[in-house]
Amino acid sequence: MPKYGSYQSERDREEREQRRQIHPIWRGVGFAFLVLIPLLSYAAAEVFISWNTKSNQFPWPYDLMARPGNFLYNGDPWLYYKAILTLAFMLVLYALFTFVTFLLNSAFAPPRYGPYDVPPIKGRVRKRAR
Repeated sequence: MPKYGSYQSERDREEREQRRQIHPIWRGVGFAFLVLIPLLSYAAAEVFISWNTKSNQFPWPYDLMARPGNFLYNGDPWLYYKAILTLAFMLVLYALFTFVTFLLNSAFAPPRYGPYDVPPIKGRVRKRAR
């Protein structure tokens, strides 16, 4: 056996690599959220704008209204509002799903240290004087 060789068999190494890989279903779930969250955010922005035009709860700054001759004007005066609200709702939804994922991982994930791990040192480290 060489000086820097491994004492593990090839089968043990393959099993360890398989445990490290993410299950393929989670890639599908991540892709679904990648597509679904912007669509939900745009729908929420549409609903919010239609609700606010009826109730006038939040005043809109008219400088953000898209007018003919403005950049990216396509006949929709609410275009800039929709873009800003869609980005805001996306940020909130991504943060919410990240927080839920964190809670689920902390509740159901295996412990950080196994039964054969040495507990971390709890002592203070002193700096040496020069």
